[in-house]
Amino acid sequence: MKLKDQVAIVTGGAGSIGGAICKQLASEGAVVAVADLNEHHARETEKHLQQAGLNAIAVQVDVRDRQSIHQMIKTVLGQCSRIDILVNNAGGSARSECAPFHRSRDEVVQRVLEINLMGTIYCIRAVVDHMVENQFGKIINIGSIVGMQGLPNCADYSAAKGGVIAFTKSIAMELGQHGINVNCVSPGLVPRPDQDAQAMRKTNYLNAICSPDDVANVVRFLATDQAKFITGQNYVVDGGRSLGLTKK
Repeated sequence: MKLKDQVAIVTGGAGSIGGAICKQLASEGAVVAVADLNEHHARETEKHLQQAGLNAIAVQVDVRDRQSIHQMIKTVLGQCSRIDILVNNAGGSARSECAPFHRSRDEVVQRVLEINLMGTIYCIRAVVDHMVENQFGKIINIGSIVGMQGLPNCADYSAAKGGVIAFTKSIAMELGQHGINVNCVSPGLVPRPDQDAQAMRKTNYLNAICSPDDVANVVRFLATDQAKFITGQNYVVDGGRSLGLTKK
């Protein structure tokens, strides 16, 4: 129980990766705030964790809205009295609205940047004073290999995740003196339920499928004291995909 009595917030906590992160942190003894835009799904995740004997609370949040974020922080502090870990997992590409940049719509680009980059910045800003006061904290941002390499038709998402990676490094430099570790985890392709998972084996050098737990395991490590001397790093979880092109 490496996180016993600690309190963690996981944004996007009701999604597949977010849910896996919540479960991993809670299994180490943390009280996990499942923070999600969809309150119903957050409560469902809370229920599943509690049925497994784990500590969780559901909180509704829109990471594009600073007032909503501050209410989330207020709620968690009101119920738990402290916040030790923040995982900025909420995000995602435009999916069906992805397009070449010169044809993309302004409102779509703005939404992608707000959710992925500004949401991360807003959440850190909202919690950082509390962590500085306690001289302790673990902040883990979720990036993407798309933010490292780019991807056609996803320039907005690439820019947002690249910004998250760069922001991680800069804020780690600022907060280290206050006992706060800031790191990033950048997944490769993690199949959604509507995608052909087997086809994704060809996109990496391990000929394997990345599961949400593969990402969550790294987040759990970074949240514990096992990673107390690690900060400003970007951990890539992609089966080697970012090493270069694989064979067709």
